[in-house]
Amino acid sequence: MSTNDSAWWTSRAAEMAALDPAFAGEIDRLAEDQVDLLERILHLQPGDRVLDLGCGAGRHAILLHERGYAVTGLDYDAEIIALAKAAWRRRHADQAGPTWVQGDMREPPVQGSFDVVIAMDAAFGCFADDADHLAVLVNAFELLAPGGRLVMEVPNPYYWAHHQHTRHFPPGTLAADAHIVRTYRFDADLGRVDDHLTVFRSGDDACALPVQSLRAWAPTELCALARAAGGSEVAIIGMDGWRVPDQARPLDAATSAFMWLVASR
Repeated sequence: MSTNDSAWWTSRAAEMAALDPAFAGEIDRLAEDQVDLLERILHLQPGDRVLDLGCGAGRHAILLHERGYAVTGLDYDAEIIALAKAAWRRRHADQAGPTWVQGDMREPPVQGSFDVVIAMDAAFGCFADDADHLAVLVNAFELLAPGGRLVMEVPNPYYWAHHQHTRHFPPGTLAADAHIVRTYRFDADLGRVDDHLTVFRSGDDACALPVQSLRAWAPTELCALARAAGGSEVAIIGMDGWRVPDQARPLDAATSAFMWLVASR
């Protein structure tokens, strides 16, 4: 297992939160739609135990816990875990929230077994070495109860190979008082989607955040990785462009920006 603590994922989320708290991952319509689909495809039951790997500021963990599931959120960054706890307290000051754990998803420091393991948004695919991604999957399947299900969201490389673009977000869209220029690029040699963020504030020099670089496997490669890690009943679900569909749908290579790996122990 590689242990490069200078990697982008060790600092990007905290720098995004410092830029604007909402930019760290607020609970929005997208998160609601993602949780809706998770409930449908996983047939979740009240009290099911859910492990959210790379939970970030808690968007999915909080929503799932509010819907009656026993959620544990794990993230590498202590500052981001603190944001998740604060987000729960803002919504439910007097209620017990999810269990929050600081740790590395390659060796998750959690006990017991779970009915569901998820890794949403930019949580899975962040490492430079595929051996680390395999380690994440192996540990995830070992943490699942027999018959438990896993869902991992990753970029669809077929889409990103043809949809590289740059967008300008004026103040009030991604950050309250800053212009953001966001550029997506697909690196075909490495099989990765890179997300560049540059921040412009009045009177300040331009500030470039650490580049988010996510592994983008072809569907057959991702399924093979999951099976090698011990998964069964492995399948790929496609998105409706950037949107989350109401029901599970096949991957559309040209229009699904992201895909969900779904597998059982």
